[in-house]
Amino acid sequence: MAKQAQTQYGISEQRSAVDRIDVHVQEIQIAGFTVVESGFTRMQLSDWRDRVDSLLERQTAEGGGRSELAQIQEADVVRCPLAYDESFLAVATNEVVIEICRRLVGDYHVLMQQNAVVNPANQGHHQRAYHRDLPYQHWVSSRPLSVSALLCLDAFSRETGGTCVVPGTHKIEYFPSDECAQRLERTVEADAGCFLVFDSMLYHRAGSNSSPHPRRAINNVYTIPLIKQQISLPAALNGKWSDDPKLSRLLGYESEPARSVEEFRSRRRSRR
Repeated sequence: MAKQAQTQYGISEQRSAVDRIDVHVQEIQIAGFTVVESGFTRMQLSDWRDRVDSLLERQTAEGGGRSELAQIQEADVVRCPLAYDESFLAVATNEVVIEICRRLVGDYHVLMQQNAVVNPANQGHHQRAYHRDLPYQHWVSSRPLSVSALLCLDAFSRETGGTCVVPGTHKIEYFPSDECAQRLERTVEADAGCFLVFDSMLYHRAGSNSSPHPRRAINNVYTIPLIKQQISLPAALNGKWSDDPKLSRLLGYESEPARSVEEFRSRRRSRR
């Protein structure tokens, strides 16, 4: 019988993986990102593509037109789609993503934002600049404070302008030199229906879309409850899903600041 090839040498400590999700968790901890299958059907993805296009058209009109929105770096972005269309709740509550968040951030995590981002064909896009999903922060923590999950409604590749990441930068406070970033940059390849899940402090950017079609994605950012939401979901949803114990916490109903001492204590009494 042939001897099995030796895969390790001089290693006395190793973390095991209890399941496939734990492998993804370790990838995020080490490299800053991973790609997971969502389980959504082709029909669901097609339907969401149409809904994103429709909402983008609506929000562009409401915002004064694309040129007007481009001046404030808001062109080609659909803000808070689940407040307009409850079908997007399924994206934010995907079981695999929620379990990854639970293992990285903890049982109490809040949907800080949900945005649909359209990378148009052969046009500029403000998200082609490097950024963190917690922008303007130049510090790191021993454990993730936030996890981003980008659902690829269209395939991500170099041609379609898939997300470019600089692996490991969730562990450093500063942004590296341009030369270093270019040397380390990697374009994430992912099929439509996959999630690109990453530590929100990982530096990343949208690639250049040279294909003839738009590249769409829905980004969901989950944080510890100490971080405020980009748009108040309790206000935007007008109480919808507040009576569901799991959704109430995820959507931020339980982490809204109390408006008085009496309200603060009333909430504590209700949790007894």
